Amino acid sequence: MHIRIPETNHNSAPQRSATPHHRAISGGEVPHAWHQQWICSMLAMVLVMFVAGGATCANRRSLTEFAPPPRFDQPPTMAELMEQVNHSLNIERIESNTLHISSPELITKLRGELRWERPHNFSLEAYPGTRMMGLALAAGSNAEMFWLQTQYPPPPTLYFARHDEFESQPGPRRILPVSPLWFREALGIIELDPALTHEGPVTRPDGNLEVRTYIPSPRGPYRRHLIVDANTGVILETHLYNNVGRLVATAQQASHQYYSAVDYSLPHAVDIQLQPDAGPVLALHVDVGFYLVNETRTNSGAAFQPPDATGLVTVDLVEANAAMNQTIPTASPPAAQAPAYTPAEPPTTAINRYRTVR
Repeated sequence: MHIRIPETNHNSAPQRSATPHHRAISGGEVPHAWHQQWICSMLAMVLVMFVAGGATCANRRSLTEFAPPPRFDQPPTMAELMEQVNHSLNIERIESNTLHISSPELITKLRGELRWERPHNFSLEAYPGTRMMGLALAAGSNAEMFWLQTQYPPPPTLYFARHDEFESQPGPRRILPVSPLWFREALGIIELDPALTHEGPVTRPDGNLEVRTYIPSPRGPYRRHLIVDANTGVILETHLYNNVGRLVATAQQASHQYYSAVDYSLPHAVDIQLQPDAGPVLALHVDVGFYLVNETRTNSGAAFQPPDATGLVTVDLVEANAAMNQTIPTASPPAAQAPAYTPAEPPTTAINRYRTVR
Protein backbone atom coordinates (compact mmCIF):
# COMPACT_ATOMS: atom_id res chain seq x y z
CA MET A 1 0.00 0.00 0.00
CA HIS A 2 1.44 3.36 -1.00
CA ILE A 3 1.42 6.52 1.05
CA ARG A 4 1.25 10.13 -0.10
CA ILE A 5 1.86 13.08 2.18
CA PRO A 6 -0.60 15.94 1.50
CA GLU A 7 1.14 18.82 -0.22
CA THR A 8 -1.23 21.69 0.47
CA ASN A 9 -3.88 20.65 2.94
CA HIS A 10 -2.11 20.07 6.24
CA ASN A 11 -5.37 19.44 8.06
CA SER A 12 -5.95 16.13 6.33
CA ALA A 13 -4.29 12.82 7.11
CA PRO A 14 -1.80 11.31 4.64
CA GLN A 15 -3.61 9.68 1.68
CA ARG A 16 -2.40 6.39 0.35
CA SER A 17 -1.95 6.34 -3.39
CA ALA A 18 0.58 5.30 -6.00
CA THR A 19 2.31 7.84 -8.20
CA PRO A 20 5.26 7.57 -10.60
CA HIS A 21 7.11 10.23 -8.61
CA HIS A 22 7.62 8.54 -5.27
CA ARG A 23 7.44 5.17 -3.67
CA ALA A 24 6.39 4.03 -0.22
CA ILE A 25 7.62 1.45 2.25
CA SER A 26 4.59 -0.50 3.38
CA GLY A 27 3.98 -1.79 6.86
CA GLY A 28 5.22 -5.23 5.85
CA GLU A 29 8.65 -3.98 4.82
CA VAL A 30 11.31 -3.44 7.48
CA PRO A 31 14.28 -1.20 6.61
CA HIS A 32 17.72 -2.81 6.64
CA ALA A 33 19.41 -2.80 10.07
CA TRP A 34 21.88 -0.04 9.17
CA HIS A 35 19.06 2.08 7.84
CA GLN A 36 17.05 1.55 11.04
CA GLN A 37 19.98 2.90 13.05
CA TRP A 38 20.20 5.90 10.70
CA ILE A 39 16.48 6.56 11.21
CA CYS A 40 17.05 6.59 14.99
CA SER A 41 19.99 8.97 14.65
CA MET A 42 18.18 11.40 12.36
CA LEU A 43 15.03 11.47 14.49
CA ALA A 44 17.15 12.07 17.56
CA MET A 45 18.87 14.94 15.77
CA VAL A 46 15.47 16.47 15.05
CA LEU A 47 14.55 16.27 18.71
CA VAL A 48 17.77 17.87 19.85
CA MET A 49 17.62 20.58 17.21
CA PHE A 50 14.19 21.47 18.43
CA VAL A 51 15.36 21.29 22.00
CA ALA A 52 18.39 23.40 21.20
CA GLY A 53 16.48 25.99 19.25
CA GLY A 54 18.47 28.91 19.97
CA ALA A 55 19.91 32.13 18.85
CA THR A 56 18.65 35.13 17.03
CA CYS A 57 21.17 37.42 15.42
CA ALA A 58 21.76 39.02 18.82
CA ASN A 59 24.90 38.10 20.72
CA ARG A 60 24.82 35.72 23.65
CA ARG A 61 23.83 37.50 26.82
CA SER A 62 26.00 37.59 29.90
CA LEU A 63 25.18 34.62 32.12
CA THR A 64 25.88 36.72 35.22
CA GLU A 65 23.69 39.59 34.12
CA PHE A 66 20.76 37.35 33.27
CA ALA A 67 21.16 34.68 35.93
CA PRO A 68 17.88 33.17 37.21
CA PRO A 69 16.68 35.14 40.25
CA PRO A 70 16.20 33.38 43.61
CA ARG A 71 12.63 32.24 44.24
CA PHE A 72 12.65 30.25 47.49
CA ASP A 73 14.48 30.79 50.77
CA GLN A 74 13.12 27.52 52.15
CA PRO A 75 11.81 24.28 50.58
CA PRO A 76 8.61 25.16 48.69
CA THR A 77 5.30 23.38 48.95
CA MET A 78 3.86 21.66 45.88
CA ALA A 79 1.52 24.60 45.33
CA GLU A 80 4.41 27.09 45.48
CA LEU A 81 6.59 25.05 43.16
CA MET A 82 3.71 24.48 40.75
CA GLU A 83 3.10 28.22 40.55
CA GLN A 84 6.76 28.88 39.77
CA VAL A 85 7.20 26.11 37.18
CA ASN A 86 3.95 27.06 35.44
CA HIS A 87 5.38 30.46 34.55
CA SER A 88 6.36 28.51 31.43
CA LEU A 89 2.77 29.04 30.29
CA ASN A 90 3.83 32.61 29.52
CA ILE A 91 5.82 31.23 26.58
CA GLU A 92 3.67 30.99 23.46
CA ARG A 93 6.33 30.62 20.79
CA ILE A 94 10.06 30.52 20.16
CA GLU A 95 11.89 31.34 16.95
CA SER A 96 15.61 30.86 16.38
CA ASN A 97 18.11 31.13 13.56
CA THR A 98 21.23 29.59 15.14
CA LEU A 99 21.84 26.30 16.90
CA HIS A 100 24.86 24.05 17.39
CA ILE A 101 24.78 20.32 18.05
CA SER A 102 27.50 17.73 18.58
CA SER A 103 27.23 13.98 18.93
CA PRO A 104 29.26 10.82 18.39
CA GLU A 105 26.71 10.12 15.62
CA LEU A 106 27.75 13.25 13.70
CA ILE A 107 31.01 13.91 11.90
CA THR A 108 30.41 17.67 11.99
CA LYS A 109 28.33 20.18 13.90
CA LEU A 110 25.03 21.26 12.38
CA ARG A 111 23.42 24.68 12.30
CA GLY A 112 19.82 25.48 11.60
CA GLU A 113 16.63 27.46 12.05
CA LEU A 114 13.44 26.55 13.86
CA ARG A 115 10.02 27.82 14.83
CA TRP A 116 7.84 26.50 17.64
CA GLU A 117 4.33 27.45 18.75
CA ARG A 118 2.04 26.01 21.39
CA PRO A 119 0.99 23.35 21.68
CA HIS A 120 2.54 21.17 18.94
CA ASN A 121 3.67 23.24 15.93
CA PHE A 122 7.30 23.31 14.91
CA SER A 123 9.44 23.62 11.81
CA LEU A 124 13.15 22.94 11.40
CA GLU A 125 15.74 23.28 8.66
CA ALA A 126 19.31 22.17 9.38
CA TYR A 127 22.51 22.22 7.40
CA PRO A 128 26.24 21.52 7.94
CA GLY A 129 28.26 24.69 8.28
CA THR A 130 26.36 27.20 6.16
CA ARG A 131 23.32 27.18 3.88
CA MET A 132 25.67 27.15 0.89
CA MET A 133 26.47 23.53 1.75
CA GLY A 134 22.84 22.53 1.25
CA LEU A 135 20.02 21.27 3.42
CA ALA A 136 20.81 18.24 5.57
CA LEU A 137 17.28 17.66 6.81
CA ALA A 138 13.92 19.31 7.39
CA ALA A 139 11.33 18.45 10.00
CA GLY A 140 8.07 19.71 11.40
CA SER A 141 4.80 19.11 13.15
CA ASN A 142 1.24 20.39 13.16
CA ALA A 143 -1.94 19.47 15.03
CA GLU A 144 -2.28 16.13 13.24
CA MET A 145 1.15 14.75 12.36
CA PHE A 146 4.93 15.09 12.43
CA TRP A 147 7.49 14.46 9.73
CA LEU A 148 11.21 14.24 9.02
CA GLN A 149 12.83 14.67 5.61
CA THR A 150 16.38 13.36 5.19
CA GLN A 151 18.66 13.77 2.19
CA TYR A 152 21.39 11.34 3.24
CA PRO A 153 22.01 8.48 2.98
CA PRO A 154 20.17 8.21 -0.32
CA PRO A 155 17.46 7.85 -1.36
CA PRO A 156 15.92 11.08 0.03
CA THR A 157 13.25 9.91 2.48
CA LEU A 158 10.24 11.39 4.27
CA TYR A 159 9.31 9.74 7.59
CA PHE A 160 5.99 10.67 9.15
CA ALA A 161 3.30 9.63 11.64
CA ARG A 162 0.00 10.90 12.95
CA HIS A 163 0.23 12.03 16.58
CA ASP A 164 -2.83 10.04 17.70
CA GLU A 165 -1.65 6.82 16.05
CA PHE A 166 1.88 7.13 17.41
CA GLU A 167 0.77 7.94 20.94
CA SER A 168 -1.76 5.10 21.10
CA GLN A 169 0.25 2.40 19.34
CA PRO A 170 0.93 -0.51 21.74
CA GLY A 171 4.17 -2.41 21.94
CA PRO A 172 7.84 -1.40 21.84
CA ARG A 173 8.99 1.69 20.00
CA ARG A 174 12.14 0.86 18.09
CA ILE A 175 12.71 4.04 16.12
CA LEU A 176 11.67 6.94 18.33
CA PRO A 177 10.94 6.20 22.01
CA VAL A 178 8.91 9.38 22.64
CA SER A 179 6.54 11.58 20.72
CA PRO A 180 8.12 14.71 19.23
CA LEU A 181 5.79 16.60 21.58
CA TRP A 182 8.40 15.80 24.25
CA PHE A 183 10.82 18.19 22.53
CA ARG A 184 9.71 21.27 24.41
CA GLU A 185 9.98 19.47 27.76
CA ALA A 186 13.62 18.71 27.03
CA LEU A 187 13.95 22.42 26.28
CA GLY A 188 12.77 23.19 29.82
CA ILE A 189 9.29 24.40 28.86
CA ILE A 190 7.41 22.20 31.32
CA GLU A 191 4.18 22.53 33.27
CA LEU A 192 2.88 20.79 36.37
CA ASP A 193 -0.72 20.08 35.41
CA PRO A 194 -2.96 20.30 38.52
CA ALA A 195 -5.25 17.69 36.95
CA LEU A 196 -2.52 15.02 37.22
CA THR A 197 -1.14 13.12 40.22
CA HIS A 198 2.14 14.44 41.65
CA GLU A 199 4.48 13.30 44.41
CA GLY A 200 6.82 15.73 46.19
CA PRO A 201 8.65 17.96 46.15
CA VAL A 202 11.25 15.85 47.95
CA THR A 203 14.68 17.24 48.85
CA ARG A 204 17.42 15.09 47.34
CA PRO A 205 20.86 14.47 48.89
CA ASP A 206 22.35 17.04 46.47
CA GLY A 207 19.95 19.70 47.81
CA ASN A 208 17.81 19.85 44.67
CA LEU A 209 14.09 19.05 44.61
CA GLU A 210 12.42 16.11 42.89
CA VAL A 211 8.80 15.87 41.71
CA ARG A 212 7.23 12.77 40.22
CA THR A 213 4.20 13.05 37.93
CA TYR A 214 2.02 10.17 36.74
CA ILE A 215 0.75 10.76 33.22
CA PRO A 216 -2.23 8.82 31.82
CA SER A 217 -1.73 7.44 28.31
CA PRO A 218 -3.51 5.09 25.88
CA ARG A 219 -0.41 2.90 26.28
CA GLY A 220 -0.66 2.92 30.08
CA PRO A 221 0.55 5.38 32.75
CA TYR A 222 3.89 7.09 32.19
CA ARG A 223 6.03 8.58 34.97
CA ARG A 224 8.05 11.79 34.78
CA HIS A 225 10.75 12.82 37.25
CA LEU A 226 11.65 16.50 37.41
CA ILE A 227 14.78 17.74 39.18
CA VAL A 228 14.41 21.39 40.19
CA ASP A 229 16.84 23.87 41.71
CA ALA A 230 15.71 24.48 45.30
CA ASN A 231 16.60 28.18 45.20
CA THR A 232 15.75 29.42 41.70
CA GLY A 233 13.09 26.86 40.74
CA VAL A 234 14.63 26.22 37.30
CA ILE A 235 14.35 22.77 35.71
CA LEU A 236 17.68 20.94 35.89
CA GLU A 237 16.70 17.49 34.65
CA THR A 238 13.69 15.67 33.26
CA HIS A 239 13.41 11.88 33.04
CA LEU A 240 10.53 10.04 31.36
CA TYR A 241 9.65 6.41 32.14
CA ASN A 242 7.26 4.57 29.85
CA ASN A 243 4.23 2.44 30.68
CA VAL A 244 6.40 -0.54 31.69
CA GLY A 245 8.70 1.50 33.92
CA ARG A 246 11.58 1.79 31.47
CA LEU A 247 13.59 5.03 31.18
CA VAL A 248 13.13 6.16 27.58
CA ALA A 249 14.13 9.84 27.51
CA THR A 250 16.21 12.15 29.66
CA ALA A 251 17.41 15.74 29.38
CA GLN A 252 19.87 17.63 31.56
CA GLN A 253 19.64 21.42 31.33
CA ALA A 254 22.31 23.96 32.29
CA SER A 255 23.47 27.56 31.68
CA HIS A 256 20.00 28.96 32.35
CA GLN A 257 19.24 32.57 31.46
CA TYR A 258 16.31 34.60 32.77
CA TYR A 259 13.80 36.21 30.38
CA SER A 260 11.96 38.91 32.28
CA ALA A 261 9.26 39.35 29.62
CA VAL A 262 7.93 35.87 30.44
CA ASP A 263 9.34 35.63 34.00
CA TYR A 264 10.99 32.32 33.16
CA SER A 265 14.50 30.92 32.76
CA LEU A 266 15.51 28.80 29.78
CA PRO A 267 18.56 26.52 29.51
CA HIS A 268 21.30 27.34 27.00
CA ALA A 269 23.03 23.97 27.23
CA VAL A 270 21.20 20.66 26.95
CA ASP A 271 22.32 17.05 27.07
CA ILE A 272 19.86 14.52 25.63
CA GLN A 273 19.69 10.75 25.84
CA LEU A 274 17.05 8.68 24.08
CA GLN A 275 16.67 4.96 24.68
CA PRO A 276 14.53 3.10 22.13
CA ASP A 277 13.17 -0.29 23.13
CA ALA A 278 15.85 -1.81 20.92
CA GLY A 279 19.14 -0.29 19.86
CA PRO A 280 21.85 1.91 21.37
CA VAL A 281 21.35 4.97 23.52
CA LEU A 282 21.35 8.12 21.39
CA ALA A 283 23.37 10.86 23.12
CA LEU A 284 23.73 14.48 22.00
CA HIS A 285 25.01 17.77 23.41
CA VAL A 286 23.56 21.14 22.42
CA ASP A 287 24.76 24.69 22.97
CA VAL A 288 22.20 27.46 22.55
CA GLY A 289 22.67 31.14 21.83
CA PHE A 290 19.76 33.54 22.29
CA TYR A 291 16.02 32.82 22.23
CA LEU A 292 13.49 35.01 20.47
CA VAL A 293 10.49 34.50 22.76
CA ASN A 294 6.88 35.35 21.91
CA GLU A 295 7.96 37.22 18.79
CA THR A 296 7.99 36.18 15.16
CA ARG A 297 10.09 37.31 12.22
CA THR A 298 8.31 35.22 9.59
CA ASN A 299 4.87 34.14 8.48
CA SER A 300 4.37 31.00 10.54
CA GLY A 301 1.23 29.88 8.69
CA ALA A 302 3.09 27.99 5.97
CA ALA A 303 5.84 26.70 8.26
CA PHE A 304 3.82 23.84 9.72
CA GLN A 305 2.75 22.05 6.53
CA PRO A 306 4.19 18.71 5.37
CA PRO A 307 6.69 18.98 2.51
CA ASP A 308 5.99 17.93 -1.06
CA ALA A 309 6.67 14.19 -1.21
CA THR A 310 7.40 14.14 -4.93
CA GLY A 311 10.62 12.23 -5.54
CA LEU A 312 10.85 11.02 -1.93
CA VAL A 313 10.53 7.58 -0.42
CA THR A 314 7.79 7.85 2.24
CA VAL A 315 7.75 5.78 5.43
CA ASP A 316 4.86 5.68 7.92
CA LEU A 317 6.67 5.23 11.25
CA VAL A 318 3.61 3.62 12.88
CA GLU A 319 3.48 0.95 10.16
CA ALA A 320 7.24 0.43 10.25
CA ASN A 321 7.13 0.14 14.05
CA ALA A 322 4.33 -2.43 13.86
CA ALA A 323 6.23 -4.48 11.31
CA MET A 324 9.36 -4.58 13.46
CA ASN A 325 7.32 -5.42 16.56
CA GLN A 326 5.94 -8.45 14.76
CA THR A 327 9.34 -9.72 13.66
CA ILE A 328 11.56 -8.91 16.66
CA PRO A 329 10.05 -9.77 20.08
CA THR A 330 11.30 -7.70 23.00
CA ALA A 331 11.10 -8.58 26.67
CA SER A 332 9.58 -5.89 28.87
CA PRO A 333 10.60 -5.00 32.43
CA PRO A 334 7.99 -5.05 35.22
CA ALA A 335 5.27 -2.43 34.96
CA ALA A 336 5.68 0.80 36.88
CA GLN A 337 3.66 1.02 40.07
CA ALA A 338 1.60 4.19 39.79
CA PRO A 339 -0.80 5.35 42.49
CA ALA A 340 -4.48 4.74 41.83
CA TYR A 341 -6.26 7.71 40.36
CA THR A 342 -9.21 8.64 38.19
CA PRO A 343 -8.32 10.71 35.10
CA ALA A 344 -9.68 14.17 35.69
CA GLU A 345 -11.62 16.31 33.25
CA PRO A 346 -9.42 18.84 31.43
CA PRO A 347 -8.92 21.87 33.70
CA THR A 348 -10.46 25.17 32.71
CA THR A 349 -7.20 27.04 33.31
CA ALA A 350 -4.60 28.06 30.76
CA ILE A 351 -3.01 24.61 31.06
CA ASN A 352 -5.50 23.49 28.41
CA ARG A 353 -3.04 25.02 25.96
CA TYR A 354 -0.58 22.13 26.11
CA ARG A 355 -0.72 18.39 25.48
CA THR A 356 0.71 15.93 27.97
CA VAL A 357 3.66 14.14 26.41
CA ARG A 358 4.21 10.40 26.48
